[in-house]
Parts: sequence; C-alpha cells; structure tokens
Amino acid sequence: MVKLLVAILPASLAIILSAYADPQIILSLEDIHSPILSAKAIQVRLAGPQMSLLELELGEVAIKEKIWRNLRFSCHTFQFSKDLISCDDGILRLPKSAGMPAAFRFSSRNKSLDVKIKTTAKEGSEGWGLTARWGGPAWEGRLTLINSQVSRIAELLPDKEREMLASAKGRVNGTARLRGDASGLAAIEANLIVDGLAFSDVSGLHAGENITGQIIAKATRQNGEQVNLWEWRSEVTWPQGEVFWQPLYFTGQGHRFIARGEVDENVIRLLEGNLILSGIGEAGLSGVMERPTNTLHDFDLSADNLELSGLFSQVVKPFLAGTSFTELKAMGHAGIQWRYRNGASELINLNLSDVFVEDERERFALRGVNASIPWRSQGVSVTDVSIQSGQLLRIPIGELRIPLEINGQNLNIPRLTFSVLDGEFTLENFSASHLAQGWSWQFSGGLSPVSMQALTKALGSRPMHGTLSGTIPRVSYTGTTLKVDGALLFKVFDGTVELRNMVVLDLMGRAPSLVADLDMRNLDLDLLTGMFSFGNMQGRIDVAVNGLELFDWKPIKFDASLVSSHGNYPRRISQAAVQNISSLGGSGAAAAIQRSFLHIFEEFGYTKIGWSCSLRNGICQMGGIESEHSPQGYVIVKGGGIPAITVIGYNRNVDWWELISRLERITQKNVKPIFQ
Repeated sequence: MVKLLVAILPASLAIILSAYADPQIILSLEDIHSPILSAKAIQVRLAGPQMSLLELELGEVAIKEKIWRNLRFSCHTFQFSKDLISCDDGILRLPKSAGMPAAFRFSSRNKSLDVKIKTTAKEGSEGWGLTARWGGPAWEGRLTLINSQVSRIAELLPDKEREMLASAKGRVNGTARLRGDASGLAAIEANLIVDGLAFSDVSGLHAGENITGQIIAKATRQNGEQVNLWEWRSEVTWPQGEVFWQPLYFTGQGHRFIARGEVDENVIRLLEGNLILSGIGEAGLSGVMERPTNTLHDFDLSADNLELSGLFSQVVKPFLAGTSFTELKAMGHAGIQWRYRNGASELINLNLSDVFVEDERERFALRGVNASIPWRSQGVSVTDVSIQSGQLLRIPIGELRIPLEINGQNLNIPRLTFSVLDGEFTLENFSASHLAQGWSWQFSGGLSPVSMQALTKALGSRPMHGTLSGTIPRVSYTGTTLKVDGALLFKVFDGTVELRNMVVLDLMGRAPSLVADLDMRNLDLDLLTGMFSFGNMQGRIDVAVNGLELFDWKPIKFDASLVSSHGNYPRRISQAAVQNISSLGGSGAAAAIQRSFLHIFEEFGYTKIGWSCSLRNGICQMGGIESEHSPQGYVIVKGGGIPAITVIGYNRNVDWWELISRLERITQKNVKPIFQ
C-alpha cells in the first residue's frame, strides 16, 4: 500500500491541478501498513496558491505497540513535483501539546524520506531526526535524538517501564539505526548518551538521581532454521549518578557492563558478560532467562579478587537489613563461583583471603580469615577455614582452624578447641541446618579454667579473682530462639553457678530477651566484695533468682533472694560494708545497735544475712531474713558475737534503677562511713 501511494500521488496531484484554476484537493485513505508503522483515518488537504498549503490529519498512528491519536501536520510552503515532495516550515501538533516545528523531504527517485522535528525554534532545543532509505527488498531507517526528554522516549516503552519513566527527568542524545528486508526487521544499532536522568516509581522502591551514562547496543536477526533468532551485543557505562533499587544502593563511579547473547521468542541467552564494578572488581556472567515470564532458568557467575569492603557494603549488606547481621562490616578479598541450573543452585565456591569481619555493636570480630568453602547441592564437601584471632563480646579468642563439613543444607563440626584468654573452649557435635523458618543449630561443650582477673580486664569491669570454668549441655537455636537443655554449670568465687531453663529470643537482634532461673551456691563473700569498693565481708552466701526476665539485657522481672550458706565459717563484716548495706534500704536505714561507741570498731560479727527483691513494673519489693522481724522494718544482717551488729532496712518498695544507682555510687566511690 505504501509503495502504491508513493507511485501515484505526484502524478494524481499534477492531473488534478491542471484541471482546475483555483483547486482544493482532499485525499482520504483508510489505512497504511508497514513492518514498523501503521496509520488509519488519513486525510490530506491541499489548498492555496500553487497548492502550497498542506494540511494532514492522522486519526491513528501505531509504531509497534505504541499508539498516537489525532495528529495534525500543516505546511505553508509545501512543494511537490514528479519525484519530490518537501516542506521546510511545517508545524506538527500532538494531542495536549503546543505545535512543534517540523520539516520533511520525500524523494521517489532516491527512495528516501527525511524528517526533522523540534519542540521549539530555539537553537539547542529538543529535537528528533528520522531518515529512511529503501530500494528493492532492503530498507534502512535512522532516528537521531537531540536533547530528547526521557519522559517522551518513555512513551515508546512497555507499560511497566513506561510507568516508571513517565515523570522522569533527563535528556538523551544519540542515534538508533534499523535495517530490514522483505522478511521484516533485520538489525538494530543504538548509541545513546543519557544525561541528568532522575526517576522514581510510586512505591518508592526504585529511584535514580543525576545519572549520566552511555548505552551501545546491536542486534542482528539470524537467517537459519530457527525462526526469529537474534544475536545481540551491548555495552553500558555509568560514570555518574545514584540509583536505589530495593534493597541495593549504587553510585556511578565508572561501572561498566559488556555482554553478548541471543534472544528468540522463548528465551534470552547471556552467552558472555563482563560486569566491572568500580572499587569492587570484575565478574564474568552467563545465563538463560525464559520469556515471556522473565524467569531465570540457568546462571553462572565467576569472580576473583573482589574487594570485600565495597562488595559487602553495596551488594551483600542491604540484603541483611532486619537480620542480626545488619551492622557488620568486612574488609579483605573474596572470590566466588556460582552455578544455577533449572531454578536451583548447584554449586558455590567461596574463597576468602585475609578477611576482617567486625560487628559495629562490638558483639564479635574475626581477623585474618582465610577460607576455601566448596558447596555442592549433592554430596559432602570439606572446607578449609582458618582464623588468626578474634573476639566474642570483647573476650579475645586465639587462632583456630575449623573442620567444617557441608552436606547440602547441613553443616557439621565434630569437635573444635580454641584458646579463650588463658583457658580453652571446646565445641562438640555442632550441627546446623537451613529450614523453612531459617537456620537451626545445636552444640555442646565446655570451658576449662579461665582467670577471672583476665576475664574482667577484657570486659572492662572491676577486677575479680579466682577462675571461671563450666560445662555446657546441649544448646539449640531455631529461627530466633536459643534454648539450653539442662543447666549451664560454672565455678566462680569459689562456689558454683547453675543457670537453668534458659531461653533467649532474638539473640543477635537489637533487643534480645531472656528468661532463666539462676542458682548460686556457697559463694565466697571475701572474694566477691573484694572486687568492689563496698567494704569487706567474710562468709558464704547462696543466691537464687527465679523467673528472671531480661529485655535488651535489662531486667524487667524476677524473684531474687540472698541468704547465708549453711556451714561453719568466719562471719565478719566491716564498718564500711555495714553502712553500704544500710543505705540500700533507704536514706532512713540505720544500724540497730548502740551507736555511741561504734566508731572504735573496724568490723563486726553476724550470724545470718538475708535479703530479697521481687521486681515488677520497675519496682523492687524488698525483704530481709524471713525468720527475723522488726517493728521498724526488715532485718538484713542479724548480729552475733562481740561486737555484734544488726542492720535493718526500712523502705520496702524502691525504684529498681534508683537501687542500681545507689549500688553504683557505693561501689565506685570509696567513701569512709560515719556513725553518730
């Protein structure tokens, strides 16, 4: 239809003009079809002296799937001859837009069409140029973009991409070339430069700002048995700008992507790709994506010597948001090989070289990590992992080598021993599995004697004496819950500590919670009080804390009691300790004894100590020795021997944090007690 119109239009116009002195010609066409463009409801009107006025109305124009309606074009210096039709001062009007300067030149002899459109007549304004050449079955078209608005180009895109870029800002310069033959489109080449691109979608999950980049692409239809098979190549460079693509955030620093592949009606094949991320490294890519669902079917990734700091902060860390590892940072180098087939991972090889990993909340740190970790979806693989040093909750740990076995989604460590300060920690029968609700693991172990002096120094707390050792029964973790089966047993202050019924929720989260029961037996008061500026006490005590509940490691509920241990042992209390214990009962508490001569004694005897606290809603309800009562309050220390002393508490209900504040003042200041 197009070729027929080209042949008959100049001749028809010449015949009509010779027949009438002052003619007006109206030509109507129902539709025009071509491989790329189609038009409907076409009306052409020629009028004026020498038929120099041209008015063209197009009811509908479609390029591929994009449709424009009610287009109008007018020209006041329209020229035509037997083999040439041209206009140098035309105006193109689109719906809801002002008229735009336009010009065209059509030559039937040269079989060519040239069209130029600008938004305004100003120099440097937005414009487009279209040239077309044809001869025989072959044809060629070239589109030139000059400062073209991204939002206008978005109108040619599919719905999803068009919605995102419809309100985008930025300009595009460059060319797009199309070649074809009787079979249709045969080749596409594009070289486009984007400047100042800014976009966002309604959800706010995808956005970009001040983006500059270049896109070079080429696609060629292959002639063979397979219908509609295309080979393509592309190169994208991104020197400037910012992009947020949930959850990733990147800044343009010279990133490049070079690729080649094939595409047909069923799949997109990436035969070879090279992704270069500035500050991170290079990765080789290949894969297959199914059409039209765009589902990834196969994928291969291979990268060596990646800079882990940039890789972790820009690529890995965003996916950890909301997990226990949100505040990690890492340095060193990494290599990775990943093979994905039929919608599932088959192989992952991870290599780490001189890696440093640190939790910014100071929960743990690992230094000098070197590892070769091969993972297979089927079969058992053995890793080689070594760590030069590290720390856990500020406690330093020594060099260790981890005999990790991997079987699909299951991890196992039969036995692992490493130094902790001047002792050793033994991990036994560690196993972990990845379940639908997340990772699940369990282990048992033990701690050989560790110097309390070294431990308290590492924790930055007041020095303690003695040793810490213990046995760890089965510990399990599922989802976000850690549970201890049995009791954790430790030896400290020459006594025993037993932690039972322990459950921890959200262990590595921002606000962990814990419930447990604590039982401490036969603790040496001399060792315990010696670490604080509390005053000296001699004797032994038992402490029970039932129904302990912590939130963010702060107590919110418990029932605690402290009593003297059974047995024969020296029971002495210094004058400073008496005053400090008395102050815990409130400012009105005093020693119930003759005060006139107390100042001459450095220490006193006692027969029993008892104190209790039931914490609810931030209030500690306090009590003393259950068998002893006082009209004024409750007995904390019952006197005995010569000289003897009895300490009475008066305030039953004390704000918990006020009580802690009093303890801090007592233990941090070595204030000499005064009795009157």
